[in-house]
Amino acid sequence: MKSYVQNIQSLRILSQVFSPPVFHKIVRENDFLPFEKKVAKYIGSHNEYSNLDIIKFLYKSLQKNYRCEYIYKNNITLDIIKNYRLNETLTINELKVGASKADLVLLNGAVRLYEIKTELDGLGKLSKQLCDYQKFADKVYVVTDEKYAKKIISEYATTNLGVISLDAKNKLNILKEAESNSLLFDFETIFKILRKQEYLDLVVSNFGSVPDVPNTKIFKECYSLLSQLEITDFQKQVLNKLKERKLQQPSLLKSNNTPKELKHICNSLDLNHQEYQNLYNFLATKNVCTNPI
Repeated sequence: MKSYVQNIQSLRILSQVFSPPVFHKIVRENDFLPFEKKVAKYIGSHNEYSNLDIIKFLYKSLQKNYRCEYIYKNNITLDIIKNYRLNETLTINELKVGASKADLVLLNGAVRLYEIKTELDGLGKLSKQLCDYQKFADKVYVVTDEKYAKKIISEYATTNLGVISLDAKNKLNILKEAESNSLLFDFETIFKILRKQEYLDLVVSNFGSVPDVPNTKIFKECYSLLSQLEITDFQKQVLNKLKERKLQQPSLLKSNNTPKELKHICNSLDLNHQEYQNLYNFLATKNVCTNPI
């Protein structure tokens, strides 16, 4: 297969295979077509290979020639799976924090947030993103390649920001440790991360009951009540509440049956048992698309 991926444009398109929407179609709708179309158009039809073979080939090609955001996210997810107990840890993908969207947020004993800047990205939005993230996360890391790492370390040398590089061997290395952001915590930013039931639960646990007001005023009343809490205590309560969004099948995410190339997608979609079985069946299927578009 190695001769089929010929240029960066092809790799850019093929990187879209590694996305939650494509695998949502596969495991929840039994729809392989988005996957098959991209494979057939850019690397042809290969009936002798399984879908797993193709995924491994594509992933390896991206690692070598086009280290897109997914490669970074998946490496971080693999590191989390290796170093943390999944029944006590939650990783949230694309979490809205203030006016920004965090690439990955690790919830364990603290909130660790990872903002990814690949060698394909610019750094124009980074300062604003970090300002938002430090209002919520105990520690914030920029995960980048070696090209950007020195520049970012120099620019943020006197800040709490941490820097992690993904080296040429696709290994993560901490170049600058992150420090606590607790003095920068912001109540409104943290509160707005919560879903309605989550902030209602926190009101009940702190004040005994939900305010007896019309639904149109419940947000404002809960906001006012919870704003009375000491900010670091409130942030810790929010951390623990978010951790209740537990993975359905942590053992299957960690299982060797789940390819390492797809760990981040499986975590993001939070597959149930049947969906993992659907995924395994898809991976074992021979590629049969014979009509490239």
